[in-house]
Amino acid sequence: MRHGHSHYLKLDWQGEVRRVLVHDPPVASDQELPLVLALHGTGGTARLMASFSGLGRLADERGFRVAYPQALGEPGTEDPGLGAAWNVGPGLGCPRHAEVDDVGFLGAVVDRLVHRGNVDARRIFVAGFSNGARMAYRLALEASWVAAIAPVAGAPIWGPPPARPVPTLAFHGTEDGHIPYLGGVGPQGRRVPVLPAREAAARWAALMGCGEGSVCEAMDPHHLDLWSGGGCEVGLWTVAGMGHAWPGGRPYAPGADRPAPDLSASHLIWAFFEAHPLEAP
Repeated sequence: MRHGHSHYLKLDWQGEVRRVLVHDPPVASDQELPLVLALHGTGGTARLMASFSGLGRLADERGFRVAYPQALGEPGTEDPGLGAAWNVGPGLGCPRHAEVDDVGFLGAVVDRLVHRGNVDARRIFVAGFSNGARMAYRLALEASWVAAIAPVAGAPIWGPPPARPVPTLAFHGTEDGHIPYLGGVGPQGRRVPVLPAREAAARWAALMGCGEGSVCEAMDPHHLDLWSGGGCEVGLWTVAGMGHAWPGGRPYAPGADRPAPDLSASHLIWAFFEAHPLEAP
């Protein structure tokens, strides 16, 4: 298989030089392709997100671009007071950069790539891990360019419904100690309580206008709850026995929870994205 190439893009944003790792598959550089914005978790980096998710390898196979932006803060530490993190909201970003407009920054990243003429503006998607998953939820509420999102090991944030429902495919391990599957506050991670994962997914589905109850599909021992209606789909993969990890990927750090080996989040995410472009105006 031919491999694509990666390069860094730099943007000046609110007085900071921000970096984005862009991976192009092995096609003509001016060809319009789908774009996946892939957001790392607290303390992560663009290269780390690329490494443990495997999205770049899949992009080479399936023909889409991936952009891995870098959040402000220190890489390599999960300390919520120091680690690089997206400014999702109170208690969910890096306190040293509490005023940064990351919704605006990520919109500027998309604008830059679209203006290069090699991104299909109807097929711009967001995948995120942990704090990056929370940011994906925020973008769904606030960014009109988002076609669909895939949050992994995250939790929704709440606000008014967006102007257009955003299809969502989420993944959550039953043994997650950072963002507990059963809700509350975990022994690791941020001290921000969350709803139980299935309850949160049902509430998010209602916010997106899904009028029907969920349908359950099994991939033993894991299962998918899927809500639909109103022209939208919201799914939650419950990953049995897995902690805070990207299913089918690699541990995000030495000593981190091991991903489930028998469920590939990246492949399932791309299949979902392919099925959910923005509707033509």
